[in-house]
This record gives sequence, C-alpha cells and structure tokens, in this order.
Amino acid sequence: MEIRKIYRQDYKGTFLEILNEYKNVPEFINFSGDILRFQRNEYKFLLVVGSRRHSKEAKLILEKLFSGLKNQKIVIVSGLARGIDSLAHELAIKNNLPTIAIPGSGLNDEVLYPKANFGLAKDIVNKGGLLLSEFENNFQATPWSFPKRNELMVKISDMVLVVEAGKKSGTLITARLSLDFNKDLAVVPGSILSDFYLGSNNLLKDGAFPILDSNDILDLLAIDVVEQKVLEFNDLDEVESLILKKIAEPKTKTEIAIETNLDLSKINIKLSSLEIKGYVILRNGLIYKK
Repeated sequence: MEIRKIYRQDYKGTFLEILNEYKNVPEFINFSGDILRFQRNEYKFLLVVGSRRHSKEAKLILEKLFSGLKNQKIVIVSGLARGIDSLAHELAIKNNLPTIAIPGSGLNDEVLYPKANFGLAKDIVNKGGLLLSEFENNFQATPWSFPKRNELMVKISDMVLVVEAGKKSGTLITARLSLDFNKDLAVVPGSILSDFYLGSNNLLKDGAFPILDSNDILDLLAIDVVEQKVLEFNDLDEVESLILKKIAEPKTKTEIAIETNLDLSKINIKLSSLEIKGYVILRNGLIYKK
C-alpha cells in the first residue's frame, strides 16, 4: 500500500482540519488512500468502539445497525483491532459506508497492528477508505500508543458509539475522551444480567444517548437521509407474511412452528426465502427480523 504524509500546515481543506481546534495537534499524519475524498460538509464521522472479546449478540447488533445506515453519508471510524473494531470496518464495507482505520502502530506492512488484520487493512483502502497514523511508518505498537491513537479517533469524529463494554473495558477510556472533546456519546443498552454490558449500562446511567436502532444514530448525527429501498411486503406469500408477523422478537424455528401450526420442513423453506429477500437473519439457532 502506498503511504503518504500530510503535515499540520496542510490539514486545512481536509477533514483533518478539525484537529487544529485542539491542543497537541499532530505535526503530521501518515495515510494510505484518498485523503481528500471525505469533506466535512458532505460526510459525518462516526467512531465505533467496543470490546475485543465481545458477545455473539454484539455482532447481530452491529449487523442490524449498519444495515439501517447503508449508503448514508457516514464515515465509520475505528481502530483496526480485533473484535468490534474489525466488525465495524467489515460491515461498513459490506453496507457501502466508507471507513477509516487508525491502528496503534505505523502503517508499514512489517509493523501494522494487528498482523491478523493486514488483509482487512488492504481491503479498506481498496474499497475507497483510509488508513491513518500519527506515528512514523516503522513504529511498532506499544501500550502507550493505543491511548494516543484513541485520542486521534475521537478528535476526528462527530460522535462516539459504544457497542458493548464490560465493567473494566478499555472502551470506557475512549468514552471518557468523547466528553473531554465535546463529542456526543451514544451507547447500545444491554441486559443487566450480562457482564458484557456492565460498562455500557453505566455510561447510559451517566447520561449517554441510548441507541435502539439506526434511526437514533441518524438523528444524533443530524444528517440528510439518503432514501433507501423499502422492503415491500407484497413480495411475500401468505405463509411468509404469517411467519414474519411472529418474529417480533428473536425465536427458534420450533417456536415459530408451534405459533403458526406449520411443520418444520415448511418453516425451513420459507425462512430461507425470507433470508434471501432480506427480511430476516438466522444466527445461532435464532431467527431475527431485520
């Protein structure tokens, strides 16, 4: 990947210009991709953060949120780390949302961190996104470089979205930075019975904005919504419509069979059709309505 450098005096006219509003402005940013593609009068920048070791539910939450943001003028910012960061970048690409990855290392192939996401980093650039780093190209990630990286991510973003955070999650540090830099902090609520959401729910208790669907994100970002294709229920047959009505909450195939009085073989056929048409997602034995 070609790596270039932009110096502080040249931030003006790019989305990096916002860095000049804060103290400790990086003297340069190394980047790979088209730095001029994203203008602040056209795009909003959404930082997505969460645990490296996340729950299965977090993946489903991100899939649902991102499908509702598809094709919008939103740049997804994250840190290229394993877990929620990787999912955010991957789902951004899948849903035609440009994405910016900011690792805690330099951008040279030999040091890019984590190594496991080297292929993802290349894909981000190839799909029109960006890699950014305020470290020299050969800089290897260290414990202190990640808080510095987090600060850069928050500064360039308009809003911070916490998908999932445990009681002692490092994500909470980034959440606190959002308050330091006067950014909206939004959080996906979780079960009070789950350790994965102890930190998230505490942020909500302290006044963060709850995110229940993608419309909440669009409202907070105050963006002009790009009209998306609305799913038409007239492309469903009678049985498919009946099944869809029964999935107000995630259910198993057996539960749907009992509630609709249909046999499982027919349920399987109709669920496959509904998934192809984009109405449901099948994950871990449960059927979710999109």
